Order: sequence, then structure tokens, then C-alpha cells
Amino acid sequence: MKKALVLAGGGTRGSYQNGAIHALRRLGKDDWDIVTGTSIGALNGMMVVQRDYRIMDRVWHTLTQDKILNGNLSVDMDLSDMFNERTQIVPFVKDFIKDRGADITPFKQYVEELFDPDRFIGSPIDFGCVVCRHKDRSPVFVTKDMMMEHGVDWLVATASAYPAFPVHKFEEGEFIDGGYYDNMPIDLALRMGAEEIIGIDLNSNPNHTNYFDRSGITYIFPQVETGTFLTFDRDVIDRLEILGYYDTMKAFGKFDGVKYTFELTSLPKWYERFRLDLLILEERIRRASEITNRLYSSQVVTDRLAQQQHRKVINDRQMFFGFMDNLMSACGLDTERIWTYRAARNAILAGFADCATEDFEVRPERLSMDGILSYASKLSTKGVVEKIMHTRLYPSHAFLSDGVLLTMYPFENALAMFLGELMNELKEE
Repeated sequence: MKKALVLAGGGTRGSYQNGAIHALRRLGKDDWDIVTGTSIGALNGMMVVQRDYRIMDRVWHTLTQDKILNGNLSVDMDLSDMFNERTQIVPFVKDFIKDRGADITPFKQYVEELFDPDRFIGSPIDFGCVVCRHKDRSPVFVTKDMMMEHGVDWLVATASAYPAFPVHKFEEGEFIDGGYYDNMPIDLALRMGAEEIIGIDLNSNPNHTNYFDRSGITYIFPQVETGTFLTFDRDVIDRLEILGYYDTMKAFGKFDGVKYTFELTSLPKWYERFRLDLLILEERIRRASEITNRLYSSQVVTDRLAQQQHRKVINDRQMFFGFMDNLMSACGLDTERIWTYRAARNAILAGFADCATEDFEVRPERLSMDGILSYASKLSTKGVVEKIMHTRLYPSHAFLSDGVLLTMYPFENALAMFLGELMNELKEE
């Protein structure tokens, strides 16, 4: 059975893949026959083919802007916007770059240092990457044989994120970043004969959700926003490496969680009852939305959790940790820590402690209904959950009517219900 590693493009976010590869090696999942990649994924893939893991660490632990660009260039754009051409490139880029692009001479020299033709060609691991022709955006699927003569050029070409980077020209033609065709070349790996695939995306909005939950494919992607593709902030780069390691360990059942990372844990005893109560809540939400002519599905809360995880269907564990994620995010808890369930529960409860007191301010006094609705519309998720939770504890301190709350804040109602279970569990200990 041929096994493939597929690495997406994403600029300096490629440190996430270095963390993921550390996890895969620790798990003994590094017996790849094929590696495919686009852009930075192809460069990381080249080092995997060469088995240059220490060099890969050095790259990501010492990366600075002067190793990629001459001069100062801060480009606040998203790769997917560039590839899909849905938005205008920011004026700074238009004025500064135009057709010539940034000066990436240091990057070309860096690729030359990293690429070892003898180790690469002599490796038993096959390789493929995606490059696009500048003229018509048509793809070129670069094979290992093609790398024998123009290895550095093809690697520079696949990472030429035009228009931020210039068109790469050499005797084979004029080329730009392969992401204009496929930023996550799972399809290429399949056509190269892969029967088992581990794919590591760099986008929190995954490139190919159509490959989720497919037999033989493990799709790993960051559950947090990863920033722009030319971020040289050392804290950001290091954080992404940690998250890549955690997300990969979660994908293979060594940790629990979705966005946040947990030690393996059993779901609490109360969760089965909560799941049934959620069905009742979603029916109440549906009926309330019918009264106000708002168009909700019959399972609006479940749909929201699934959408957050980019899935069509989620299981009980994904739903449970989805609720934990939302409450932990509302409290601003640390994503780089490995949590126990009890520690996370207690941190959430500490974050919402104020709303459990009787003198908690539900809303300013002397507001008209329009004023109350305006005030409510400006609240954060945490603010809304606090109001709903306080009303559940002190029914006479109503924030808004039940029907309005169900219609305006269906998801926050479910979060408050989940928070209530956490409170009750702590009381019973």
C-alpha cells in the first residue's frame, strides 16, 4: 500500500507542518512512499524527501524576513483571496510590486542551500509538486525526474506567490505559485498511486473539505486563525508549530479536543442528558423562529458547531469539545496548553463567575425596548451568555423575553445551558 504525505501552501505558516511532521515521526507515521506539495508545502516536502528533519527545524526556528526578501515588505493579504482573485490586492502591493514583485533573491539562494540533488534524487520517496504557467494559470505537475535538471527553479516557481513575489522565469517558461491551481494537491498524490494519505493544510478554512471523513485520508488543518502568509513574527511561527503538533496528535487519537487540546478523557456523565435537552432546546428555537419569521434550520445549534469544524456531520465528542471550545474562547484561554477537562471546566467557571452573583448587572436601567435591543446587539458572545446564564439563575432578572432570546441568540442559549451543567457538576463534587 503506497502512503503519501500531502503538504499545502501557506507561506510562513509552514511552521505548522513542521510541528505536524514531528508528531507523525513520533507516532511512527513517517513511512511515506510519496510526498506532494504546493509552494511552502513543496519546500517542506523536499526536505522530507531528503530526510533533512534537523535542517527543517533549523529553517523554522531561525526564519527571518531577510532570508526571504530584500528590503521591508509587509503584505496584509490572504493567499486564498489572491488565488481566487475575488478581492482587490491592497493598494500598497499594487503600487510597490506591480509586475516585478518583491526582491526575493535571498529566498532563491536559501532554496539553493536547502536543495541537495543527490539526497533528493537518491531518496526512495517519490515527489510531486504543482506549478502554474503565468500566461493562463494552467498547471504543471512537476515530477521527481523533472527535478533532476531544474530542481531549484521548480521549487522557486511553486512558491512564487504572484503578485507579492515575481513571476519566476527560466528556460522552461514563466511560472507562478501552484496554489492558483491546487494549494493542497491530494488529487496529485492519488494520481501518483497513493492509497493512504495524510494531508496537512495550513488554512483554518480548509482547501478541500470534500476529502474529510474519506477512507484512507487523514486531513489535518489548524482550528485557529493562522494570520497572513508573510508573517515573520517569531511568536506566531513558534505557536503554529506547537498547534501543528497538537492537531496531529489529536487526529490520531493521542489527545482529545478540536480547537483546544485535552488529555484523553471520558465525556462527563451529565452529557448524555444534556444532549437530549439540546434536542428540546433546538425544537424551541425552531418554533420561536417560526413566530418571528426568521429562517432557522431544525438544528441550528448543531449546524453551528458543525460549521465551525467545517463538517457536515459531527459526533457526540466533536459536539462536546465544540461547546468547550466556544466557552474557552469566550474566556480567552490558552490554546497552546494541554488541558485536563477539570482544569478547563474550572477556568471557564472562573471566567463566568461574575454572572452567578445576584448583583450582576443584566442591563442598564431606564432603557426603552429599542435601547435594550441596541445594547444587546453590541455584546460579545461572552456578554450574551453571561446575561442568559444570570437570567437562568435569577429568573426575575429577565434580560429579554424567552422568545426574543431564543430567536436572537439561539447558539448562546445552548452555551448557557452547557455552562449551567458545568456549574452543577462543580456543586455536586
